[in-house]
Amino acid sequence: MRLFNIALAVIALIGGLEVAWAEKRVALVIGNSSYQRVARLPNPNNDAADMAALLSKVGFKVSRKIDLDHTAFRIALQEFGREAEGADFAIIFFAGHGVEVENRNFLVPTDVSLSADSDVEFEAIPLDLVMNALSRVSGVRVVLLDACRDNPFIAAMRRSYATRSIGRGLAAIEPAAGTLVGYAAKEGTTAFDGAGRNSPYTAGLLAHLGEPGVDIQFVFRKVRDTVLAATGGKQEPFTYGSLPGREIFIAPPRGATAVSPANNSSRDASLTEIELWTSIRGSKSSGALKDYLQLYPDGLFVPLARLQIQQLENADHQSGASQEDAPNELAKRIQRELGRVGCNPGNPDGIWGGRTREALRRFARYSGAEVDMAKPTTIALKKLEGSTARVCPVVARPNSIEKPRHANNPNTRPRPTTEQKRAAAAPSASRPARVCRAETRDECRVRARAAGARRGSGFCRNPITICE
Repeated sequence: MRLFNIALAVIALIGGLEVAWAEKRVALVIGNSSYQRVARLPNPNNDAADMAALLSKVGFKVSRKIDLDHTAFRIALQEFGREAEGADFAIIFFAGHGVEVENRNFLVPTDVSLSADSDVEFEAIPLDLVMNALSRVSGVRVVLLDACRDNPFIAAMRRSYATRSIGRGLAAIEPAAGTLVGYAAKEGTTAFDGAGRNSPYTAGLLAHLGEPGVDIQFVFRKVRDTVLAATGGKQEPFTYGSLPGREIFIAPPRGATAVSPANNSSRDASLTEIELWTSIRGSKSSGALKDYLQLYPDGLFVPLARLQIQQLENADHQSGASQEDAPNELAKRIQRELGRVGCNPGNPDGIWGGRTREALRRFARYSGAEVDMAKPTTIALKKLEGSTARVCPVVARPNSIEKPRHANNPNTRPRPTTEQKRAAAAPSASRPARVCRAETRDECRVRARAAGARRGSGFCRNPITICE
Protein backbone atom coordinates (compact mmCIF):
# COMPACT_ATOMS: atom_id res chain seq x y z
CA MET A 1 0.00 0.00 0.00
CA ARG A 2 2.92 2.38 0.78
CA LEU A 3 4.35 1.79 -2.71
CA PHE A 4 0.95 2.41 -4.24
CA ASN A 5 0.57 5.75 -2.45
CA ILE A 6 4.07 6.74 -3.59
CA ALA A 7 3.11 5.93 -7.18
CA LEU A 8 0.01 8.13 -6.99
CA ALA A 9 2.11 10.97 -5.60
CA VAL A 10 4.61 10.56 -8.45
CA ILE A 11 1.78 10.74 -10.98
CA ALA A 12 0.52 13.96 -9.40
CA LEU A 13 4.00 15.52 -9.36
CA ILE A 14 4.78 14.59 -12.95
CA GLY A 15 1.55 16.22 -14.12
CA GLY A 16 -1.59 14.31 -14.92
CA LEU A 17 -2.50 15.87 -18.26
CA GLU A 18 -0.15 13.86 -20.43
CA VAL A 19 -1.17 10.63 -18.69
CA ALA A 20 -4.89 11.48 -18.93
CA TRP A 21 -4.86 11.65 -22.70
CA ALA A 22 -3.60 8.09 -22.89
CA GLU A 23 -7.07 7.15 -21.61
CA LYS A 24 -9.36 4.62 -23.21
CA ARG A 25 -12.41 6.71 -24.20
CA VAL A 26 -15.46 5.08 -25.80
CA ALA A 27 -18.98 6.25 -26.64
CA LEU A 28 -22.27 4.74 -27.87
CA VAL A 29 -24.55 7.20 -29.70
CA ILE A 30 -28.15 6.18 -30.55
CA GLY A 31 -30.78 8.18 -32.44
CA ASN A 32 -34.32 6.83 -32.93
CA SER A 33 -36.40 8.91 -35.33
CA SER A 34 -38.39 6.44 -37.46
CA TYR A 35 -40.95 4.94 -35.06
CA GLN A 36 -43.22 2.45 -36.79
CA ARG A 37 -46.52 3.20 -34.99
CA VAL A 38 -46.29 6.91 -34.17
CA ALA A 39 -45.18 10.02 -36.02
CA ARG A 40 -41.53 10.30 -37.01
CA LEU A 41 -39.34 12.45 -34.78
CA PRO A 42 -37.44 15.03 -36.86
CA ASN A 43 -34.32 15.54 -34.70
CA PRO A 44 -32.87 12.34 -33.14
CA ASN A 45 -31.02 11.08 -36.20
CA ASN A 46 -29.45 14.52 -36.69
CA ASP A 47 -28.70 14.74 -32.97
CA ALA A 48 -26.93 11.37 -33.04
CA ALA A 49 -24.90 12.21 -36.15
CA ASP A 50 -23.70 15.54 -34.76
CA MET A 51 -22.99 14.13 -31.30
CA ALA A 52 -20.96 11.26 -32.77
CA ALA A 53 -18.89 13.72 -34.81
CA LEU A 54 -18.20 15.91 -31.75
CA LEU A 55 -17.18 13.00 -29.49
CA SER A 56 -14.88 11.60 -32.18
CA LYS A 57 -13.23 15.01 -32.48
CA VAL A 58 -12.42 15.14 -28.75
CA GLY A 59 -10.86 11.67 -28.64
CA PHE A 60 -13.66 9.12 -28.16
CA LYS A 61 -13.98 5.91 -30.14
CA VAL A 62 -17.64 6.22 -31.18
CA SER A 63 -20.21 3.59 -32.18
CA ARG A 64 -23.22 5.30 -33.81
CA LYS A 65 -26.55 3.48 -34.16
CA ILE A 66 -29.69 4.74 -35.92
CA ASP A 67 -33.35 3.63 -35.58
CA LEU A 68 -32.85 0.57 -33.38
CA ASP A 69 -35.66 -1.92 -32.81
CA HIS A 70 -35.87 -3.88 -29.56
CA THR A 71 -33.45 -6.64 -30.56
CA ALA A 72 -30.89 -4.32 -32.16
CA PHE A 73 -31.05 -1.99 -29.14
CA ARG A 74 -30.18 -4.78 -26.70
CA ILE A 75 -27.39 -6.11 -28.95
CA ALA A 76 -25.89 -2.61 -29.25
CA LEU A 77 -25.82 -2.24 -25.45
CA GLN A 78 -24.32 -5.71 -24.99
CA GLU A 79 -21.56 -5.10 -27.54
CA PHE A 80 -20.78 -1.69 -26.12
CA GLY A 81 -20.57 -3.16 -22.61
CA ARG A 82 -17.81 -5.47 -23.83
CA GLU A 83 -16.05 -2.65 -25.70
CA ALA A 84 -16.20 -0.39 -22.63
CA GLU A 85 -14.61 -2.88 -20.22
CA GLY A 86 -11.75 -1.19 -18.40
CA ALA A 87 -12.38 2.18 -20.11
CA ASP A 88 -11.35 5.38 -18.36
CA PHE A 89 -14.24 7.38 -19.81
CA ALA A 90 -17.46 6.05 -21.38
CA ILE A 91 -20.51 7.93 -22.67
CA ILE A 92 -23.91 6.68 -23.85
CA PHE A 93 -26.11 9.20 -25.67
CA PHE A 94 -29.72 8.48 -26.64
CA ALA A 95 -32.16 10.67 -28.56
CA GLY A 96 -35.72 9.43 -29.02
CA HIS A 97 -38.77 8.54 -26.95
CA GLY A 98 -38.65 7.57 -23.28
CA VAL A 99 -41.39 6.60 -20.83
CA GLU A 100 -41.70 6.31 -17.05
CA VAL A 101 -43.98 3.71 -15.43
CA GLU A 102 -44.16 3.27 -11.66
CA ASN A 103 -40.99 5.36 -11.19
CA ARG A 104 -39.03 3.15 -13.61
CA ASN A 105 -37.55 4.69 -16.76
CA PHE A 106 -37.54 3.02 -20.18
CA LEU A 107 -36.09 3.97 -23.56
CA VAL A 108 -38.36 3.19 -26.50
CA PRO A 109 -37.18 1.17 -29.54
CA THR A 110 -38.69 1.87 -32.94
CA ASP A 111 -40.83 -1.30 -33.26
CA VAL A 112 -42.95 -1.08 -30.09
CA SER A 113 -46.74 -0.79 -29.84
CA LEU A 114 -47.10 -0.18 -26.06
CA SER A 115 -50.86 -0.74 -26.19
CA ALA A 116 -50.94 -1.36 -22.41
CA ASP A 117 -48.82 -0.28 -19.47
CA SER A 118 -47.92 -3.93 -18.86
CA ASP A 119 -46.27 -4.05 -22.32
CA VAL A 120 -43.57 -1.55 -21.35
CA GLU A 121 -41.39 -4.02 -19.47
CA PHE A 122 -41.44 -6.46 -22.40
CA GLU A 123 -41.12 -4.07 -25.35
CA ALA A 124 -39.05 -1.13 -24.07
CA ILE A 125 -35.45 -0.98 -22.82
CA PRO A 126 -35.14 -0.34 -19.05
CA LEU A 127 -32.69 2.38 -18.10
CA ASP A 128 -31.19 -0.16 -15.67
CA LEU A 129 -29.98 -2.14 -18.70
CA VAL A 130 -28.28 0.96 -20.10
CA MET A 131 -26.53 1.51 -16.78
CA ASN A 132 -25.52 -2.16 -16.70
CA ALA A 133 -23.74 -1.70 -20.05
CA LEU A 134 -21.39 0.66 -18.21
CA SER A 135 -20.82 -1.61 -15.21
CA ARG A 136 -17.35 -2.75 -16.36
CA VAL A 137 -16.05 0.77 -16.97
CA SER A 138 -13.24 1.50 -14.52
CA GLY A 139 -13.39 5.29 -14.81
CA VAL A 140 -16.04 7.96 -15.48
CA ARG A 141 -19.50 6.95 -16.78
CA VAL A 142 -21.87 9.44 -18.41
CA VAL A 143 -25.39 8.83 -19.78
CA LEU A 144 -27.08 11.61 -21.78
CA LEU A 145 -30.83 11.20 -22.43
CA ASP A 146 -32.59 13.47 -24.88
CA ALA A 147 -35.69 11.31 -24.25
CA CYS A 148 -38.03 13.46 -22.18
CA ARG A 149 -40.37 14.35 -25.03
CA ASP A 150 -44.17 14.32 -24.71
CA ASN A 151 -44.69 10.61 -25.38
CA PRO A 152 -47.47 9.75 -27.89
CA PHE A 153 -47.75 6.16 -26.61
CA ILE A 154 -49.13 7.16 -23.20
CA ALA A 155 -52.53 8.38 -24.41
CA ALA A 156 -53.35 5.00 -26.00
CA MET A 157 -52.07 2.78 -23.17
CA ARG A 158 -54.58 0.60 -21.34
CA ARG A 159 -54.05 0.58 -17.59
CA SER A 160 -53.62 -2.88 -16.05
CA TYR A 161 -54.18 -1.42 -12.58
CA ALA A 162 -56.03 1.78 -11.81
CA THR A 163 -53.31 2.76 -9.33
CA ARG A 164 -50.35 2.25 -11.70
CA SER A 165 -48.74 5.60 -12.52
CA ILE A 166 -47.47 6.64 -15.94
CA GLY A 167 -45.52 9.86 -15.65
CA ARG A 168 -44.59 12.73 -17.93
CA GLY A 169 -40.92 12.79 -18.81
CA LEU A 170 -38.58 10.59 -16.78
CA ALA A 171 -38.32 9.86 -13.06
CA ALA A 172 -35.35 10.91 -10.91
CA ILE A 173 -32.65 8.28 -10.34
CA GLU A 174 -29.68 7.70 -8.05
CA PRO A 175 -26.87 6.27 -10.21
CA ALA A 176 -23.82 4.51 -8.83
CA ALA A 177 -20.78 6.49 -7.72
CA GLY A 178 -18.65 7.74 -10.60
CA THR A 179 -21.71 8.03 -12.85
CA LEU A 180 -23.43 11.14 -14.18
CA VAL A 181 -26.85 11.00 -15.90
CA GLY A 182 -28.09 14.03 -17.83
CA TYR A 183 -31.79 14.55 -18.66
CA ALA A 184 -33.04 16.92 -21.33
CA ALA A 185 -35.68 18.06 -18.80
CA LYS A 186 -35.88 17.58 -15.05
CA GLU A 187 -38.07 14.95 -13.37
CA GLY A 188 -41.72 14.97 -14.38
CA THR A 189 -41.36 17.52 -17.20
CA THR A 190 -41.09 17.16 -20.96
CA ALA A 191 -38.60 18.55 -23.46
CA PHE A 192 -39.10 20.32 -26.78
CA ASP A 193 -38.21 18.82 -30.16
CA GLY A 194 -37.11 22.17 -31.54
CA ALA A 195 -37.65 23.69 -34.97
CA GLY A 196 -34.05 23.43 -36.22
CA ARG A 197 -31.68 20.61 -37.02
CA ASN A 198 -31.21 19.66 -33.35
CA SER A 199 -33.36 19.59 -30.24
CA PRO A 200 -32.67 22.37 -27.71
CA TYR A 201 -30.92 19.96 -25.32
CA THR A 202 -28.64 18.40 -27.92
CA ALA A 203 -27.93 21.87 -29.35
CA GLY A 204 -26.80 22.95 -25.87
CA LEU A 205 -24.59 19.86 -25.52
CA LEU A 206 -23.01 20.48 -28.93
CA ALA A 207 -22.33 24.08 -27.97
CA HIS A 208 -20.39 23.24 -24.79
CA LEU A 209 -19.15 19.63 -24.67
CA GLY A 210 -16.33 20.44 -27.06
CA GLU A 211 -15.01 23.41 -25.09
CA PRO A 212 -11.39 22.52 -24.26
CA GLY A 213 -10.26 22.35 -20.66
CA VAL A 214 -13.73 22.90 -19.08
CA ASP A 215 -14.63 20.59 -16.20
CA ILE A 216 -17.63 18.38 -16.96
CA GLN A 217 -19.74 19.71 -14.07
CA PHE A 218 -19.30 23.29 -15.33
CA VAL A 219 -20.10 22.11 -18.87
CA PHE A 220 -23.54 20.89 -17.72
CA ARG A 221 -24.24 24.11 -15.85
CA LYS A 222 -23.55 26.00 -19.09
CA VAL A 223 -25.79 23.60 -21.04
CA ARG A 224 -28.60 24.24 -18.52
CA ASP A 225 -28.37 28.00 -18.99
CA THR A 226 -28.28 27.69 -22.78
CA VAL A 227 -31.41 25.47 -22.93
CA LEU A 228 -33.33 27.68 -20.49
CA ALA A 229 -32.54 30.71 -22.64
CA ALA A 230 -33.49 28.91 -25.88
CA THR A 231 -36.88 27.75 -24.52
CA GLY A 232 -37.85 30.90 -22.66
CA GLY A 233 -37.36 29.21 -19.30
CA LYS A 234 -39.78 26.35 -20.12
CA GLN A 235 -37.23 23.51 -20.30
CA GLU A 236 -34.62 22.96 -17.61
CA PRO A 237 -32.06 20.17 -18.11
CA PHE A 238 -31.03 18.24 -15.02
CA THR A 239 -28.17 15.98 -13.98
CA TYR A 240 -28.08 13.19 -11.41
CA GLY A 241 -25.14 11.39 -9.82
CA SER A 242 -21.69 12.16 -8.48
CA LEU A 243 -18.17 12.16 -9.89
CA PRO A 244 -14.72 11.92 -8.30
CA GLY A 245 -13.19 14.99 -6.68
CA ARG A 246 -10.88 15.93 -9.54
CA GLU A 247 -11.16 17.86 -12.79
CA ILE A 248 -12.73 15.80 -15.58
CA PHE A 249 -12.57 17.05 -19.15
CA ILE A 250 -14.64 15.84 -22.08
CA ALA A 251 -12.44 17.92 -24.38
CA PRO A 252 -8.72 18.10 -23.43
CA PRO A 253 -7.16 21.48 -22.58
CA ARG A 254 -5.48 23.31 -25.44
CA GLY A 255 -1.89 22.16 -25.93
CA ALA A 256 -2.44 18.69 -24.46
CA THR A 257 -1.38 15.95 -26.84
CA ALA A 258 -2.54 12.38 -27.02
CA VAL A 259 -0.03 9.70 -26.10
CA SER A 260 0.74 7.18 -28.83
CA PRO A 261 3.08 4.17 -28.94
CA ALA A 262 5.25 6.00 -31.50
CA ASN A 263 6.50 8.59 -29.03
CA ASN A 264 6.84 6.30 -26.00
CA SER A 265 10.52 5.75 -26.71
CA SER A 266 11.26 9.43 -26.20
CA ARG A 267 9.41 9.69 -22.92
CA ASP A 268 10.82 9.19 -19.49
CA ALA A 269 10.93 5.45 -18.68
CA SER A 270 9.51 5.87 -15.18
CA LEU A 271 6.51 7.81 -16.50
CA THR A 272 5.82 5.05 -19.03
CA GLU A 273 5.89 2.45 -16.27
CA ILE A 274 3.46 4.49 -14.16
CA GLU A 275 1.09 4.84 -17.11
CA LEU A 276 1.16 1.09 -17.74
CA TRP A 277 0.49 0.25 -14.10
CA THR A 278 -2.35 2.79 -13.94
CA SER A 279 -4.03 1.08 -16.88
CA ILE A 280 -3.79 -2.48 -15.50
CA ARG A 281 -3.94 -2.13 -11.72
CA GLY A 282 -7.68 -2.95 -11.63
CA SER A 283 -7.45 -5.81 -14.12
CA LYS A 284 -9.34 -9.03 -13.38
CA SER A 285 -6.90 -11.01 -15.53
CA SER A 286 -3.49 -12.08 -14.30
CA GLY A 287 -2.14 -12.04 -17.89
CA ALA A 288 -1.73 -8.24 -18.01
CA LEU A 289 -0.05 -8.24 -14.59
CA LYS A 290 2.40 -10.96 -15.68
CA ASP A 291 3.23 -8.93 -18.79
CA TYR A 292 4.09 -5.99 -16.52
CA LEU A 293 6.45 -8.21 -14.48
CA GLN A 294 8.24 -9.27 -17.67
CA LEU A 295 8.65 -5.68 -18.87
CA TYR A 296 9.67 -4.32 -15.46
CA PRO A 297 11.19 -7.13 -13.34
CA ASP A 298 12.62 -4.52 -10.94
CA GLY A 299 9.77 -2.06 -11.27
CA LEU A 300 8.16 0.06 -8.57
CA PHE A 301 4.93 -1.95 -8.54
CA VAL A 302 6.37 -5.50 -8.64
CA PRO A 303 5.25 -6.39 -5.07
CA LEU A 304 1.75 -5.14 -5.76
CA ALA A 305 1.57 -7.02 -9.06
CA ARG A 306 2.68 -10.30 -7.49
CA LEU A 307 0.19 -9.92 -4.63
CA GLN A 308 -2.65 -9.20 -7.05
CA ILE A 309 -1.73 -12.20 -9.24
CA GLN A 310 -1.77 -14.47 -6.17
CA GLN A 311 -5.19 -13.16 -5.13
CA LEU A 312 -6.61 -13.70 -8.62
CA GLU A 313 -5.23 -17.25 -8.85
CA ASN A 314 -6.60 -18.14 -5.39
CA ALA A 315 -10.02 -16.79 -6.37
CA ASP A 316 -9.98 -18.81 -9.62
CA HIS A 317 -9.01 -21.98 -7.72
CA GLN A 318 -11.80 -21.54 -5.16
CA SER A 319 -14.32 -20.77 -7.89
CA GLY A 320 -13.28 -23.87 -9.86
CA ALA A 321 -13.54 -26.09 -6.79
CA SER A 322 -16.98 -24.79 -5.89
CA GLN A 323 -18.19 -25.26 -9.46
CA GLU A 324 -17.01 -28.89 -9.44
CA ASP A 325 -18.77 -29.67 -6.15
CA ALA A 326 -21.97 -27.74 -6.88
CA PRO A 327 -23.51 -29.99 -9.59
CA ASN A 328 -22.88 -33.15 -7.51
CA GLU A 329 -24.60 -31.71 -4.43
CA LEU A 330 -27.43 -30.27 -6.53
CA ALA A 331 -28.00 -33.66 -8.16
CA LYS A 332 -28.26 -35.28 -4.73
CA ARG A 333 -30.87 -32.79 -3.58
CA ILE A 334 -32.89 -33.32 -6.77
CA GLN A 335 -32.70 -37.10 -6.33
CA ARG A 336 -33.95 -36.83 -2.74
CA GLU A 337 -36.88 -34.67 -3.84
CA LEU A 338 -37.71 -37.06 -6.68
CA GLY A 339 -37.88 -39.88 -4.15
CA ARG A 340 -40.12 -37.80 -1.87
CA VAL A 341 -42.70 -37.20 -4.63
CA GLY A 342 -42.70 -40.88 -5.59
CA CYS A 343 -40.68 -40.73 -8.82
CA ASN A 344 -37.99 -43.19 -7.57
CA PRO A 345 -34.58 -42.07 -8.93
CA GLY A 346 -32.78 -44.74 -6.94
CA ASN A 347 -30.02 -44.08 -4.43
CA PRO A 348 -29.26 -40.30 -4.09
CA ASP A 349 -25.61 -40.62 -5.06
CA GLY A 350 -25.26 -37.34 -6.98
CA ILE A 351 -24.62 -39.16 -10.29
CA TRP A 352 -26.78 -37.71 -13.06
CA GLY A 353 -27.49 -40.94 -14.88
CA GLY A 354 -30.25 -42.43 -16.96
CA ARG A 355 -32.39 -43.49 -14.00
CA THR A 356 -32.37 -40.00 -12.52
CA ARG A 357 -33.26 -38.41 -15.86
CA GLU A 358 -36.11 -40.92 -16.34
CA ALA A 359 -37.43 -40.10 -12.86
CA LEU A 360 -37.31 -36.38 -13.65
CA ARG A 361 -39.05 -37.05 -16.98
CA ARG A 362 -41.88 -38.81 -15.12
CA PHE A 363 -42.14 -35.90 -12.69
CA ALA A 364 -42.40 -33.46 -15.61
CA ARG A 365 -45.05 -35.60 -17.28
CA TYR A 366 -47.32 -35.96 -14.26
CA SER A 367 -46.84 -32.45 -12.85
CA GLY A 368 -46.96 -30.55 -16.14
CA ALA A 369 -43.71 -28.76 -15.26
CA GLU A 370 -41.07 -27.86 -17.84
CA VAL A 371 -37.59 -28.84 -16.65
CA ASP A 372 -34.18 -29.44 -18.20
CA MET A 373 -33.35 -33.14 -17.88
CA ALA A 374 -29.88 -32.98 -19.41
CA LYS A 375 -28.28 -31.63 -16.22
CA PRO A 376 -29.19 -30.74 -12.64
CA THR A 377 -30.62 -27.23 -12.33
CA THR A 378 -31.88 -25.09 -9.48
CA ILE A 379 -35.12 -24.55 -11.45
CA ALA A 380 -35.87 -28.29 -11.34
CA LEU A 381 -35.07 -28.38 -7.61
CA LYS A 382 -37.43 -25.49 -6.86
CA LYS A 383 -40.28 -27.09 -8.81
CA LEU A 384 -39.77 -30.35 -6.94
CA GLU A 385 -39.68 -28.59 -3.59
CA GLY A 386 -42.92 -26.83 -4.49
CA SER A 387 -44.77 -30.16 -4.81
CA THR A 388 -46.42 -30.91 -1.47
CA ALA A 389 -47.86 -34.34 -2.35
CA ARG A 390 -46.98 -37.44 -4.32
CA VAL A 391 -46.71 -36.69 -8.03
CA CYS A 392 -45.68 -39.92 -9.78
CA PRO A 393 -48.51 -42.48 -9.37
CA VAL A 394 -48.20 -46.07 -8.22
CA VAL A 395 -49.01 -48.10 -11.34
CA ALA A 396 -50.56 -51.46 -10.46
CA ARG A 397 -49.32 -54.46 -12.50
CA PRO A 398 -50.43 -58.15 -12.54
CA ASN A 399 -48.83 -60.18 -9.77
CA SER A 400 -45.99 -62.34 -10.96
CA ILE A 401 -45.50 -65.88 -9.68
CA GLU A 402 -42.00 -66.47 -8.46
CA LYS A 403 -40.34 -69.24 -10.41
CA PRO A 404 -38.37 -71.93 -8.59
CA ARG A 405 -34.61 -71.74 -8.90
CA HIS A 406 -34.51 -74.77 -11.21
CA ALA A 407 -37.16 -73.39 -13.56
CA ASN A 408 -34.66 -72.59 -16.32
CA ASN A 409 -32.78 -75.92 -16.07
CA PRO A 410 -34.40 -78.42 -18.50
CA ASN A 411 -32.66 -81.36 -16.82
CA THR A 412 -34.02 -80.75 -13.31
CA ARG A 413 -37.31 -78.99 -14.12
CA PRO A 414 -40.30 -81.30 -13.36
CA ARG A 415 -42.70 -81.92 -16.21
CA PRO A 416 -46.29 -80.73 -15.64
CA THR A 417 -49.02 -83.35 -15.37
CA THR A 418 -52.09 -83.41 -17.61
CA GLU A 419 -54.23 -81.96 -14.80
CA GLN A 420 -51.72 -79.11 -14.32
CA LYS A 421 -51.80 -78.33 -18.05
CA ARG A 422 -55.63 -78.17 -17.99
CA ALA A 423 -55.59 -75.96 -14.90
CA ALA A 424 -53.09 -73.58 -16.49
CA ALA A 425 -55.23 -73.29 -19.64
CA ALA A 426 -58.41 -72.44 -17.73
CA PRO A 427 -58.87 -69.40 -15.40
CA SER A 428 -58.42 -70.28 -11.76
CA ALA A 429 -61.54 -70.04 -9.63
CA SER A 430 -59.49 -69.19 -6.55
CA ARG A 431 -57.50 -66.42 -8.29
CA PRO A 432 -59.57 -64.52 -10.89
CA ALA A 433 -57.81 -62.90 -13.85
CA ARG A 434 -56.75 -59.24 -13.46
CA VAL A 435 -58.62 -56.55 -15.38
CA CYS A 436 -56.78 -53.42 -16.59
CA ARG A 437 -58.43 -50.21 -17.67
CA ALA A 438 -57.56 -46.61 -18.47
CA GLU A 439 -57.82 -44.01 -15.74
CA THR A 440 -61.06 -41.97 -15.85
CA ARG A 441 -61.10 -38.20 -16.13
CA ASP A 442 -62.40 -37.75 -12.59
CA GLU A 443 -59.71 -40.06 -11.18
CA CYS A 444 -57.02 -38.05 -12.98
CA ARG A 445 -58.43 -34.77 -11.62
CA VAL A 446 -58.19 -36.13 -8.08
CA ARG A 447 -54.58 -37.17 -8.74
CA ALA A 448 -53.81 -33.77 -10.30
CA ARG A 449 -55.08 -31.93 -7.22
CA ALA A 450 -52.97 -34.15 -4.99
CA ALA A 451 -49.91 -33.42 -7.12
CA GLY A 452 -50.54 -29.65 -7.03
CA ALA A 453 -50.77 -29.39 -10.84
CA ARG A 454 -52.20 -26.14 -12.16
CA ARG A 455 -55.20 -25.94 -14.47
CA GLY A 456 -54.30 -26.02 -18.15
CA SER A 457 -50.96 -27.74 -17.53
CA GLY A 458 -51.94 -30.84 -19.55
CA PHE A 459 -51.59 -33.09 -16.50
CA CYS A 460 -54.36 -35.47 -17.65
CA ARG A 461 -53.35 -35.53 -21.29
CA ASN A 462 -51.73 -38.97 -20.84
CA PRO A 463 -53.90 -41.08 -18.44
CA ILE A 464 -52.29 -43.99 -16.61
CA THR A 465 -53.35 -47.64 -16.69
CA ILE A 466 -54.98 -49.13 -13.57
CA CYS A 467 -55.10 -52.88 -13.07
CA GLU A 468 -57.47 -54.43 -10.53
